[in-house]
Amino acid sequence: MENSLIAIWAWLAIWLPWIGVALWQSMLASSSMDVLGKNPKLYNTLMIYTILWIALVESTVIYWLIIAFQMMWKEWLDWITAIWAWIAIGLTWFWAWYWEWKLVSETLQAVNRNPENKWKALIFMMLFITLIEVVAIYWLIISLQLLK
Repeated sequence: MENSLIAIWAWLAIWLPWIGVALWQSMLASSSMDVLGKNPKLYNTLMIYTILWIALVESTVIYWLIIAFQMMWKEWLDWITAIWAWIAIGLTWFWAWYWEWKLVSETLQAVNRNPENKWKALIFMMLFITLIEVVAIYWLIISLQLLK
């Protein structure tokens, strides 16, 4: 694939995930605001949960950024390899976001229902988000191997 097409693939790998992440971060902030409106005493807890999740969602953008750099550094890239790398990292991005978002949203609701267990809920949430991220890292490695 010629250099201008590689640049387009890399550009898309940078901008598309950031648009999605901005939307997803606003969804989480909206969920946090909903719980805060129902239970203002949870302000500090909600701030911690929201910042943690937003930081984790940013990690999936970093995965895309790594793939974009890999594409830009190549002198030649065939379409099939580029598409498979995109599919692998794209599925990772969506999969990690979806399950992390679902886990955090449910945790926010659980904390709203039972505020005295907020720290247990946070530990539980972080454990399972870590496991989700491990699988995402496996797919990042697969995408990197495709671009080798």
